[in-house]
Amino acid sequence: MAREDLIFALTTTQQKFVQSRANIVQLVGPMGEGKSFTGVVGMIHHAARCGIRLQAAWIRDTLENIKTSTVQTVTEILGDWAVFKDNSKKLHIRTNPPVDVDLFGIDDPASISKLQGPLYGCITLEEPAPIHERANAGLPKEVFLMAIARAGRQKGSFPRLQVLHNPGDDTHWTSDLIDDPHEYMTAEDGTIIYKDTFFIPKGENTHLTPIQRAMNQAAFKDDKGKWERYVEGNVATVMEGKKVLAPYNPAIHMSQKILPVYPDLQGIRAWDGFGHPCCIIAQYNPAGQLVIHDSLYAEGCGVEELIEEQLLPLLATPKYKGKILDDWRDVGDPSMATADQSSKKRSGAKVIRDMLKTRFEPGPSRWTNRIEPTTHHLKRLVGDGIPAIILSASAKVLNRALKGGWHWKIDNSGHIMGTTPVKDEHSHPGESFIYLVSTLMPNDATRNRKRKAPQAEMNRILSYASGGRSGNAMIPQGYPIAVGQGRI
Repeated sequence: MAREDLIFALTTTQQKFVQSRANIVQLVGPMGEGKSFTGVVGMIHHAARCGIRLQAAWIRDTLENIKTSTVQTVTEILGDWAVFKDNSKKLHIRTNPPVDVDLFGIDDPASISKLQGPLYGCITLEEPAPIHERANAGLPKEVFLMAIARAGRQKGSFPRLQVLHNPGDDTHWTSDLIDDPHEYMTAEDGTIIYKDTFFIPKGENTHLTPIQRAMNQAAFKDDKGKWERYVEGNVATVMEGKKVLAPYNPAIHMSQKILPVYPDLQGIRAWDGFGHPCCIIAQYNPAGQLVIHDSLYAEGCGVEELIEEQLLPLLATPKYKGKILDDWRDVGDPSMATADQSSKKRSGAKVIRDMLKTRFEPGPSRWTNRIEPTTHHLKRLVGDGIPAIILSASAKVLNRALKGGWHWKIDNSGHIMGTTPVKDEHSHPGESFIYLVSTLMPNDATRNRKRKAPQAEMNRILSYASGGRSGNAMIPQGYPIAVGQGRI
């Protein structure tokens, strides 16, 4: 092949990844679908786009895996365009402009410290999610965070951090990255860091033979979690039991975007306390759709610390500041009104009232009066077929709980054990959510009082949507309404 004829045939997904101008680009897919190949092409394209001799880094869990896997892949892709030096710790790609790559594993402390030195224009993290949970498998989040800080330091480049991997389980940091919004972060001066995630569909790589695919399937046929990750290309939810809210579906009830805080409308906060406090922030939008903006959670502290360390700083950000009406509605666990052990004068509800200058409204105490309305409204549509409840992309803690983290314990036959779900880090966001929904939208079938007429119920919802004002709540022009047609 002539030197000027280096041509790559890319699939649709690979092309989108390579051409993305986001600062963090994540490529997720099953085994054998060409993720490493795409990462190499991404570096070369980035050098051409910047018009400079690119300084890059490529990181895996071990240097041995670099030598036995990455080096072979690069050699197969580039042939004599790739020159390895220094015992495969250096790679020179003889393109125009060229690419110089440091290759190292995090098992080599001397090598990992290199991130603090060179001025890289592109960094690639390969297979950060481990196939087996062991001490030196995968890449810790600290490496990802350091790579964010170091990518794009080379003069003439703009930051590009490539993250290439098979899906992890939903507790791994790469799964958090999938859930993070396109606008990954807004700096103090308004500069936005962008993130794109691309999923390679199973079977998109036409160069993988049927027997190779069959061998992958044979390897993981007895492990449902690994089958999902390495054959289907899906993030595997670690299900320790049966999820509490079966109707919840992230493809319907969670947006990929951070949904706007609606100005001049009432804000609602839902609480759960006692050592693992949680606060959910929500609004009704003008269509009567309940929008969950954020979910805050802290472990091993009290409501006071959650308010001081998380809630108040969040409410002071441009996302909220000056937008929501002063008449917040605070609802939650009725047991929060009970005095704590330190003093009869203190309780979670009193802390909320005193610190936020609000009124605490206890939710239903009976389990059925909480779970039945929530299940009902997760199935309900409003307006032109939009889900009655939608989570913003920023409500990640709640999404993780609702999609299976919050669960019932089951026996070997799959039958639910006990009368309450398992108490863990997922149960507190889950409880906050059902207090929120059941208090705001009680299901008439579970109430022991006179049934409201449908129009009265709609007027109540529209009253919340208009910030508690009377009259008809019209949808102002330009107000986005979240719809439940897959990821939005």
